[in-house]
Amino acid sequence: MTPKSLFRKALSLIRDDGSSTFDPSRWLASEDFASRFGAKWTPVYIRSHAERCAPIVHGKGEPQWGENLDDHFPDSGVLEIKDAIIHNKDGWIFGEEGRFLPDHSWYTQHADELRHRVMPRKEVRHIRGRCLTLASDFGTGSYGHFLLDCIGRLHLFEAAGNTFADVDHILCPKPPSETADKILQHIGVPRDKCIWADELNSYSLCAECLIAPTFPGTRRNYPPWLPSYLRSKLLDDSHGGERRLYISRHGCRRNASNERAVERIVKSFDFEVYDPSGGGGSYRDFAEAAVIVGPHGGGLSDLAFCGKGTAVLELVPSDHQHPYFYTLSAAAGLQYHCMVCRSEKERPPGTFGPSLSDFHVDEQTLEAAVSELITSR
Repeated sequence: MTPKSLFRKALSLIRDDGSSTFDPSRWLASEDFASRFGAKWTPVYIRSHAERCAPIVHGKGEPQWGENLDDHFPDSGVLEIKDAIIHNKDGWIFGEEGRFLPDHSWYTQHADELRHRVMPRKEVRHIRGRCLTLASDFGTGSYGHFLLDCIGRLHLFEAAGNTFADVDHILCPKPPSETADKILQHIGVPRDKCIWADELNSYSLCAECLIAPTFPGTRRNYPPWLPSYLRSKLLDDSHGGERRLYISRHGCRRNASNERAVERIVKSFDFEVYDPSGGGGSYRDFAEAAVIVGPHGGGLSDLAFCGKGTAVLELVPSDHQHPYFYTLSAAAGLQYHCMVCRSEKERPPGTFGPSLSDFHVDEQTLEAAVSELITSR
């Protein structure tokens, strides 16, 4: 079978409806794909153990992170692949023979969760030249995923010896906020080369040559190099300070039902009630903080910019327990505390997707926890 007919066969497999597209027997690790099909694999980091201090827990409940915590980070690097298809805005990559490359998706080593996903029929558009992809699951519309999962890939791209001058196109989610837009500008991503991943709802993209960094870490688990890279790109050496920030979720779903009482308590300890969506420079404000308190949510993603030793208290809704900010704090060298707060509604265990339920913060426990955070500084 000729290379062209192989490609056509792969294309037909990807465009078929049905869960067979995600048959695990058709998945390949990037390094294995390169070896089998002659693609170029540039390693940047080898597999490493994920080192973390235990969280400091306040209150009665322990965080139930379970299988969401990975004990190692896999090999990471950059794959250069001819005629790859990016199926959707989440950046799912398919190569020869319709092989799915999970190392580049948010699911990474947990890609088995995709087993029953249905792949809709879509038009495939071709682009010539070299295309860097920063697209990642949930990167469109989410500041946290945009920053950590998409922009974070640039470190691997650069560490593999590449520059923006080496590519003709950059597939990237459209910046979901003013801060995200400023980050894109500050890093120097050339707008005239950008193809917004948001557009891949209606069609798939076939790149003549795709430059694909792997996912930064694993889903919900971040490696130490990620905050180090972001700090080096966006902060000068003068960051650090004594501000105390309470990260508000005003206007968002999944809030503290007793938010006024929570704000009263933190204000009594001289905290600023801080809205990360305003001003367009939240990462600089986080870098000036000594203590941060806030409910789980994308607003805590700028913990990546905090100085080492910054004290963090995450309010964890019982119906939405994920270790994003525990692992990010560990990667950034922060002092991580958490407090599990009872959600008003509880979904069945294993339910996928964000909780929409508000939660109650035990005020006495919060007051004691904040006092301990400040004393520990």
